[in-house]
Amino acid sequence: MTTISENQPPFEHLLDVRDLHVEFRMRAGVAKAINGVSFHLDERETLAILGESGSGKSVTAQAIMGILDSPPGYITGGQVLFQGADMLKMKPKARAAMRGPKISMIFQDALSALNPVFPVGWQIAEMFRIHRDMNRTDAMAQAIRLMERVRIPGAKERYKAYPHQFSGGMRQRIMIAMAIALDPWILIADEPTTALDVTVQAQIMDLLKELQEEFGMGLILITHDLGVVANVADRIAVMYAGRLMETAPVGALYANPRHPYTIGLLESVPRLDSKLGETLPAIGGLPPNLLRMPAGCPFNPRCRFAIDKCREGVPPDLTDLADSVPRRAACWRVEDPAVTAEARIAVGGDQS
Repeated sequence: MTTISENQPPFEHLLDVRDLHVEFRMRAGVAKAINGVSFHLDERETLAILGESGSGKSVTAQAIMGILDSPPGYITGGQVLFQGADMLKMKPKARAAMRGPKISMIFQDALSALNPVFPVGWQIAEMFRIHRDMNRTDAMAQAIRLMERVRIPGAKERYKAYPHQFSGGMRQRIMIAMAIALDPWILIADEPTTALDVTVQAQIMDLLKELQEEFGMGLILITHDLGVVANVADRIAVMYAGRLMETAPVGALYANPRHPYTIGLLESVPRLDSKLGETLPAIGGLPPNLLRMPAGCPFNPRCRFAIDKCREGVPPDLTDLADSVPRRAACWRVEDPAVTAEARIAVGGDQS
């Protein structure tokens, strides 16, 4: 199998999302789900998009894939550049042809994503019948090969098994097999370890990393679990209320978070040195109602560092920070010594 870079013209980024805007038009009003999100992904790189439920992570993925339910969802601005070509300007047929061979996705709930009335092997083989015009025998052989590749025990015998006959971890492996069937250049994994125990989570993440290295894919990992991304991501983009709050290399973000929201997320992670019975810190309040967004920074009602400027006007832009590594944050107080001190405490660097 060839990797992405072979026989391909040069391009700046594998994927370049610029100023993406998505809204949902409902009877109750217009919910602005994505507000000017920009990021890029390179070959063999893993970008983790991190944030609480409702932050816009999955909607961003759906917009990239072109599978946003419309109505009520509409992309109202921005670009999604794949090798320099804007996918948002492509005709539906051309966009659909990219799903699978170019960009593929692992969905959050494998049981819901898989068709319950068809055997799993048939569903994998369908990828080859539709996109590669294979006959049934050859498509079946490819499906079995992929089931073996993602370590499904007795793949040949389980080809005709149905989704409900597999465990959660095995269903997720089936989803991965379908996602990599056509050697995609980009793989989007939306909460791929949700509802799995920690041992199976580690197995799934190891498998994704192994496949990424084998095929040279760019990987976008969507999650709310900071523990999942710590050992697999190259860069992290932190989302809140449809905006990017901070972006940084994984090591820099964990060692020195700069945005108050990122600080709060890291404080909420259980620590090995926590005392018995000690209350785990949590970010107070709830994410904002997208129909009634607060003025200023969307995080200001929950932010312990908020000042009057944070509650007025427009939200701060994601701006470059003076640092030894490329990182950006959207906060008026990002350089404030009080915020920096709290960041050290959050990562255990200053317990005084």
